[in-house]
Amino acid sequence: MEVVLATLTHPGRKRPKNEDWVVAERTETGGFLLVADGMGGHKTGDVAARVASETILAHVRDKTPSPQILLEAFEKANRTVYDLAQRPEYRGMGTTATALWLDLPYALIAHVGDSRAYLLRKGKLLQLTEDHSWVAERMRQGLLTQEEARTHRWRNVITNALGSFPEARVDLLGLKAEPRDLFLLATDGLYSVLEDKTLQEVLKDLPPGEAAQRLVDLANEWGGPDNISLAIAQLPETLPSRSRPYALALETAQEPVRIKLGDPEEMPTQVLEPERKIRFSWRDLLLIGAWVVLLLYILLNQR
Repeated sequence: MEVVLATLTHPGRKRPKNEDWVVAERTETGGFLLVADGMGGHKTGDVAARVASETILAHVRDKTPSPQILLEAFEKANRTVYDLAQRPEYRGMGTTATALWLDLPYALIAHVGDSRAYLLRKGKLLQLTEDHSWVAERMRQGLLTQEEARTHRWRNVITNALGSFPEARVDLLGLKAEPRDLFLLATDGLYSVLEDKTLQEVLKDLPPGEAAQRLVDLANEWGGPDNISLAIAQLPETLPSRSRPYALALETAQEPVRIKLGDPEEMPTQVLEPERKIRFSWRDLLLIGAWVVLLLYILLNQR
């Protein structure tokens, strides 16, 4: 039996255009899925989402799945979007991106921003990714409750996006899949409107194609304040027996493992956060110089 894939995207009821992008392709090892949400409020958010998605897909296509290749794809997409964002007509654009690369019986996930990956296993829904957002960080610090975060005025402020910085900060996760597992990738236009229990019930009761349509309909019934996008992968009842060097630590893990690239014999233990390099253009240097001169002038006058 093959993996069942389903995707759907909708502009919602309040936005004039759709800035989301969705990808789903069947592969020899299972499939590749991705959702991207162009930064809201920017005229070129749809460009960022499309360019990032196409860049990632082109890099992984026809390659043997691995965490390294998935990370390279996200880094390449980040550089491409960042370089475009230096142009005046694209200034300020960026995008979230959450990808699932099935290498059955394993699943690799890469994540930037506040789109999400979920796993429905034996009727229970588990959020696999952590949001890179202002309210999510305050929740992890214990400063906001889930209900407070849902209605907070800064709930749409994300702290990490492809194209925002010269170097990407990418979360990598991996897990060993089980027969009949179902994976859901979704932008915030879906999960910010529908509670997890609603997602769980719909995914549990309906086949992927019908579930995708039902979830989008429900999000629109509840106001559809943002673009709504999702991708679903339903695994078959029998999975292949296959081993990979990166998957050694996933064999006995009870939960998704955060992957640290390095020695493939090491058990992955932490989120991959490449060192962020700072690059200055000649305009940046002139601005810094002007601030230094102004500060010295003020100090001299005060003395």
